[in-house]
Amino acid sequence: MKETNGLEEHIVSDWMQRLAEQTQPPSNLSTPSLILFKAGLIEKRRRAERAIMPIIWMQIATLTLFAIAALWLLLSDRSPLAVLFRETLSSLMSVVPFIVFGAIAAAMICVAFAFVLRRE
Repeated sequence: MKETNGLEEHIVSDWMQRLAEQTQPPSNLSTPSLILFKAGLIEKRRRAERAIMPIIWMQIATLTLFAIAALWLLLSDRSPLAVLFRETLSSLMSVVPFIVFGAIAAAMICVAFAFVLRRE
């Protein structure tokens, strides 16, 4: 059986050598050191992203808990914050159309400015 493997290896080796002689390698191949350098950078970035993920999840959890607590305080009738919140909203209702109009105008100006810059 070993003789068969040796014969197969010899046939495959001859075939691969003939194939290598027939094809020219591209001249724009990167050097192995550049490929290793890029692989190292990618690995460092991946490790950094993995290290940051628990922090991001904790920030999301904290913001969610804060939003729930703030809504509970604002919507409970006994809280002085709820009274202040309702009075603030009722006083802001008179200027809501101006805020909406300003937001629409700002969006239109940004789109027009981007269109002008894109044409140049």
